[in-house]
Amino acid sequence: MQTITLALAAFSAIANAALTYNITQATQPGEFQKYHCLTTDEWNKRLPACVVPCQIKANQQDGCAYDDFACHSVNYSVFSEIIEPCAFPPSLGGHGTCSLEDLGRVRPLVQDMGNWFNATLYTAYAGCPQELSILKTLGIVARERTVITH
Repeated sequence: MQTITLALAAFSAIANAALTYNITQATQPGEFQKYHCLTTDEWNKRLPACVVPCQIKANQQDGCAYDDFACHSVNYSVFSEIIEPCAFPPSLGGHGTCSLEDLGRVRPLVQDMGNWFNATLYTAYAGCPQELSILKTLGIVARERTVITH
């Protein structure tokens, strides 16, 4: 049961009822460099291969600009509904090919990236060429309860 719980949390970690982030973690040295001008192509190089088509699909279908990870992160409820069934194997209710090991490797990456963008929003995109969905993102943030930890 613990293994299934871990796998289900792989993507769902940021999918809760509030915009949640740890400001101390987000402001650690090196965090900005990890996410500065982040694109989907760059992000996909960090993920297990089984997740990549699902990441692309979710980035295309959640209503945010394709390379706008600030928007994808705060739009977690829509994003999660797309990526989870795509990545989770049938044994976990999805139709994907990811193993529990794959999902376990993705979890800390998604948590860190989601935390960064939830905490900083568009800081990492200052001076970057990406198309962004700033109004959509700010609209979502305005409707969310925010939980900040240190």
